[in-house]
Amino acid sequence: MLMAPETQTITNNTIINNSYSEQDAIQALYTELQKGIQSMRNGEAYTIEEAWEEIDKI
Repeated sequence: MLMAPETQTITNNTIINNSYSEQDAIQALYTELQKGIQSMRNGEAYTIEEAWEEIDKI
């Protein structure tokens, strides 16, 4: 099955997994959003500066 390059996870020019479905990707996103919502409810929130520091690490 061919996928658009945007759907392939690449680290150090190595494709880690290109066999997941669109539903798998949506479920993974939903799971991460749920974790974020729960963190906010628990009062675990980054300042904007901390968030940018985390983003810059990627």
